[in-house]
Amino acid sequence: MRRLTEIVESYKKIKKFGPWIFLLFLLLPSFWWLLGSGYFIMHDDLQVMRLFQMEKCIRDLQIPCRWSPDMVYGYGQAMFNFYSAFPYYLGIIYKLLLGATYIGSTKFLFAFSLIGAGVGMYLLAKEFWGYWGGIIAAVLYTYAPYHAVDIYVRGALAESFALGILPFVWLFIYKVIIKPSYQTIFLLAFSLFVLFTTHNISMLIYAPFTVFWLFYWLKITKNFKRMKQLVISGVLGFGLAAFFILPAILEQNLVETKYLITDYSEYSAHFVSLYQLFISRLWDDGGSIFGTNDGMSFAVGLPHYLLIFILTPLAIWWYLRKKKLWSLLIILLVFFVFSTFLAHQRSVFIWKVIPMMKFIQFPWRFLGPSMFFISFAGGAIGKINFVFKTPLVIIVTILTFLFNGKYFTPLRYSRLVIDSEKLSGLAFELQQKGGYLDYLPKGVKVPPQATAPFSPRFIKGKGEIKEYEKKTNKFGFNASAYENSEIVLPIIYFPRWEIFVDGLRQEIMTDGAHNVIKIDLKKGEHEVVGKFKNTPVRSFANFLSFITFILLISYYFCQKVIKRSAFSNFILK
Repeated sequence: MRRLTEIVESYKKIKKFGPWIFLLFLLLPSFWWLLGSGYFIMHDDLQVMRLFQMEKCIRDLQIPCRWSPDMVYGYGQAMFNFYSAFPYYLGIIYKLLLGATYIGSTKFLFAFSLIGAGVGMYLLAKEFWGYWGGIIAAVLYTYAPYHAVDIYVRGALAESFALGILPFVWLFIYKVIIKPSYQTIFLLAFSLFVLFTTHNISMLIYAPFTVFWLFYWLKITKNFKRMKQLVISGVLGFGLAAFFILPAILEQNLVETKYLITDYSEYSAHFVSLYQLFISRLWDDGGSIFGTNDGMSFAVGLPHYLLIFILTPLAIWWYLRKKKLWSLLIILLVFFVFSTFLAHQRSVFIWKVIPMMKFIQFPWRFLGPSMFFISFAGGAIGKINFVFKTPLVIIVTILTFLFNGKYFTPLRYSRLVIDSEKLSGLAFELQQKGGYLDYLPKGVKVPPQATAPFSPRFIKGKGEIKEYEKKTNKFGFNASAYENSEIVLPIIYFPRWEIFVDGLRQEIMTDGAHNVIKIDLKKGEHEVVGKFKNTPVRSFANFLSFITFILLISYYFCQKVIKRSAFSNFILK
């Protein structure tokens, strides 16, 4: 009898965890190269540097992190005031808790984004197409060629993270509309928070489709009263993300955004051809250039687009048979075609009509939502009720591995690369100048082209600089001025740096084409201190995020104690 009980318990565990083990087994080849030692070459080879800057911020208690002192050739940059924040906070938490290396933490983040995408798509598709539908959709989404391009070629961590969170946003929107609960309202708020703080461009791309998804289910269910819960989730998500999203939007006037949409980042130079989308099997780590001789893959993927020839007749059949979800399948297919079309030159008229789209920079970024829609739609195979359903699922899965598995291998990988190599010498200097035109403060007439001096220097008068120390949110040194002098610091000015000389605040001055901070000193010995503080926008944004977090925590514990409070009834009804 005891033996029988053990067998039953083992069966229950297998039944509970078996599907997850199977899913993880299917996803394993996609991140196999992210396990173990070593590193690979990528376009955006700044991930280690960004984690390094984030950790400096945390150790200096500059939380949230905004100023990165080693960027722009060492002159500094307000990188995390505008650029993806959440992945790097998560990476530093991982590093500090587990004692991991910067390289190991970077690879963890890439793997986390792949696993998150697969798990998220599985949960979303399973909700509509059943278990096997969830499995096939997860495989299709994870092994889409553009996913491999994002990680193993471009090194686009923020965009890869955004692709990982999108299925969760759609899933929890649906769940809040169908049957809201404390958990689903919170999870939608959290997933929105992650998306808001992960990648501005992806948020811009996903927004129209996501709004349509929301109103589609409100109309289908005729449950418009759920708009209240959706708004609550949206407000909470925005509130949590306020520390990042408000400065990123409201302080754009402090930086030169023209560099984000001109020259190489001009969208008209990066459309792709039908051959590149549907025929080419290229796998290389070159760049995107004007014309069709690009050195990177822009494939939609096999068998992804071939599913159109199965799913379209299936949608028509379901419509004729008045089956549920036929409209969902049609919408996903239309979204797939439309988002793929936006990557092609023929869509240029749309890009011209909507000026905001120029900030997307690369039309081929629409391959992200394209693979999301076709993968989600592909799960409908699991809903087919005929004898060949299981063989069809197996065939599509095998074909996906056969055609796309090779993409998930970095072309230039070395097991010998370690942190010290990435954070010293030429490799460190190359990362310092990476993205130096991004978010360049206004006032800089000529962007720096060489590494910043190690310490402040006299440009007028004579003297000596002693004990110079520069951190993420402050600097300090002692100066012996032999006569009335002017000193420039190797720090580009960005609001709000404040300067104190001998304890007295001094009016900020700048100098030269790089718009670096300048200080006037009278003859004598002086103590100079600089502090990077928040603008009113940043202070309000930080406060809003803090208050939202406290409210969420307080409400969670309150509803545990008072199950059916008046406030709880207001939230859920």
